[in-house]
Amino acid sequence: MPPDAVELPLTRAVPYLELKLEHTSLDPTGYNDKFFPDAVPYELDGTARVFYWRPVLDGDAPPPEDWQLACTTTHGIGAYSEFPAEIPPLTTENSDGVTVIVDGTVAGEAATVCLASYRQPEIRIDGLRGDTVSLTVERENYAFDPGERRRIQLEKRRVEPLDEKTETTVVTPELVVRYPGRRELHHPALGTAGRLFPSFGLDLTGVPNPVSVPTTAGELDHEALAKELGVNLTVRPYAERVLWQAFAYSAFDPHEKRMPHVTQLPTEQIILEVSRCDS
Repeated sequence: MPPDAVELPLTRAVPYLELKLEHTSLDPTGYNDKFFPDAVPYELDGTARVFYWRPVLDGDAPPPEDWQLACTTTHGIGAYSEFPAEIPPLTTENSDGVTVIVDGTVAGEAATVCLASYRQPEIRIDGLRGDTVSLTVERENYAFDPGERRRIQLEKRRVEPLDEKTETTVVTPELVVRYPGRRELHHPALGTAGRLFPSFGLDLTGVPNPVSVPTTAGELDHEALAKELGVNLTVRPYAERVLWQAFAYSAFDPHEKRMPHVTQLPTEQIILEVSRCDS
């Protein structure tokens, strides 16, 4: 697909807030295991960035043009220009109860447990002054400067895990707040199903078509693929090497019979059509 026919990804430099609601005293009964996290943070050429290679923003509710803040949780991400504002979800409503996080990482793996019911904490974003973010957490006010991380104990509550072996118990949830500060956020264009990747120093005009995919014991050898395509992984940040693996397996998995469609944008970013790879 020609680059001018591809909708450009979202790139914003905004304060970036992370929130998790954890219940570490509960025994997990489920796992949200992602081999590659949705969000990959790293620094490149002196710029701190967060790279969302899979779309997570709600395509039916486009973010404001003048983003002032991005807030991400274990369940999603929100973009804000007006305050006070509600945060993205911290739990999952099910037909038979509520799934909560025991412990986990934002946009990555998480251990979970399903409860019969759950009283949601009252949390809101009050505002942004400079790069300082203000939150209200269960009627208490907090301010966070860039670089801060804090665990806030919430009110105790009685919960009933949906597990016949586990009795009703009292837990003290903790809101984990991490505020790294201003970040350059990259995200696929809204309403698209494509996957977004950095350039990896790759120039697609010099890539043979079709690509000969190297394998080891029948599985993709992503390091050998990088060498074949002229990508020097040793000079890339570790997190970008993780993104390379996500790209390699999404586009060139030998067990996937469909041909990948990749496009390099004028920004050098790479778009992979998700209709031709596993979701």
